[in-house]
Amino acid sequence: WRLMSAQKNLRRRSKSPPALVPRDYKMASNNLLVLSESIIERINNEDVKPQVPMDEVAVPEAPTEELTILEFEHDAAPKTPTEVPKAPATILPSTPLPFPTLEAQVTEVGTVEEKLEEPIPTGTFFIVAETKKVEADPLPEEKRIEVASTPQHNLVGSLVEEEEFEFQFAKLRVRNWSPSSGNYFSDYIKEGLVFKGQDPSNVVMLFETPSKYTAFNNESKWGFHDWPPPKYPTSKSVLGPCKYSGTTGSALPVFLRGGKPPVGLMEHWSKYMPGHVAPTFTNKISDQNLVYAYLPVEKIKHHVNDPSVHFHLCGKDAIHLMTTATTKLLPDTRESRPCVVKTTHSMGSKGIFIIRDDEDEKEFEQFLVDSGNPPYVVTDFVDIHRNVACHLFMHPNAQDVVWFGSNENKRNPDGSFSSDSYLYVSEQEDLKKKQLPFVNEVVQYCASLGFWGFLGIDVLFNSEGQGFLVDINPRVTGSCPALMTLQLMKKKFGFSCGLFRREGNINFYGDHQELFGQVEAHNIENEGKTCIVIHSYFEAEEGKHMRINIGVYGTDMDECMTIVNRFGKPLAA
Repeated sequence: WRLMSAQKNLRRRSKSPPALVPRDYKMASNNLLVLSESIIERINNEDVKPQVPMDEVAVPEAPTEELTILEFEHDAAPKTPTEVPKAPATILPSTPLPFPTLEAQVTEVGTVEEKLEEPIPTGTFFIVAETKKVEADPLPEEKRIEVASTPQHNLVGSLVEEEEFEFQFAKLRVRNWSPSSGNYFSDYIKEGLVFKGQDPSNVVMLFETPSKYTAFNNESKWGFHDWPPPKYPTSKSVLGPCKYSGTTGSALPVFLRGGKPPVGLMEHWSKYMPGHVAPTFTNKISDQNLVYAYLPVEKIKHHVNDPSVHFHLCGKDAIHLMTTATTKLLPDTRESRPCVVKTTHSMGSKGIFIIRDDEDEKEFEQFLVDSGNPPYVVTDFVDIHRNVACHLFMHPNAQDVVWFGSNENKRNPDGSFSSDSYLYVSEQEDLKKKQLPFVNEVVQYCASLGFWGFLGIDVLFNSEGQGFLVDINPRVTGSCPALMTLQLMKKKFGFSCGLFRREGNINFYGDHQELFGQVEAHNIENEGKTCIVIHSYFEAEEGKHMRINIGVYGTDMDECMTIVNRFGKPLAA
């Protein structure tokens, strides 16, 4: 229903008056069509069967104006109607599927018709979701599942110690990540695959970003917008992947082009990341490998998640399908100013413009010409008071969530927002409560499309405390390694804050020997007070300067900032 509604709205907006109008609505509509076809193909290729025989399900009488809906109850101990949680919606095509026929169960199914100027290029959908199983007989004792024996429970139970924060929010069971769990990125993916009955022995973790400027170029589909081109493409193949590798663990290998990280990095992690688990690396991905990809890659044959679904979730044009708690979509750049325009599949801060006047509009139009005219959306402007992001892992069961934490971006003296990630232990619980309502909607939407794994969610709050979900990152996100490192530092030293600088244009002037020598001298002299961690680096110009991702952890944020500024500087003119 959401896909069809989006297609209808896209067509309506294509009639907008000539201004700076998102002129790729047709492309966006086609993306939705490809997505729906991908879901249908995945469902038809699976042995899809209801988990309870149809004769055990009683269908409540539906109002005549609503579409009749059904729920297939899980094979578990029965619950009373008031205890049964709503299941995430699953979109099924109206073409024949390997389900028992619905005709014997439903005497009349209402149809929903709308007169459109153009026909929707897909068929009608049945929505199987959100009703209760009525007066079902209790399941025999031998059919009931002992929770303690399921892979799901083994995974969730090992995430945190019993005394760690734990609660249930709506449909989600949320647990904090803890160093004591011993679980890192690859552990969660491996055990998620086991839960789904898949063999993890041939799985590779891929953190490299697909780009037209690297070997992983998505030429015909799943195109990401990365204009202007990076000065050093190595930042995509080394800087990002190494940053995530430090907290990946050893359960699954990480793809790295050179087969190993830059000199000295592994030794540095081992020395200054408490309890560090060394990752393993590979420089090969074959057609036989199953890949957990940071983003969908055209050259990869087998993805853990459906790549078309993954690409859809990456888009700024998908956010309005997930929630109404977001910024308002505008038909063009002149209806309301200031407004914000964003290319749908840009990364980081690229492709985002604030349009206040005609000069801003001309600048964005030139960007479109230079960058190949990527699709974009126009939204209203939010006067930002707080800019926060949270980082989590969603289990394949769409209920259990591992919460890694939240970071905040602060304003610079000139009023712009810093790209530095501010991390405070004392604010974690408050930020979690503020963001969970948004997380719940996103997780349910992702699960309804079969997606699971890591997520990053950005929320803006205005001065009145109203939140707006503005970005979804269905992947491991940039500040997550720093949040995990702060927890490691808290456990060992009692540290309470950290500052993480990861913008690609952060440099240390010198070679790797000078860098690690200065870092070690500082950490020895200030042990127990502050600690520097180089999360990633590569030599941009040999012997002259290095691009780095740096985190400083301690008990005073101003002191952390002073140290970060000493090591991580913008590129000199």
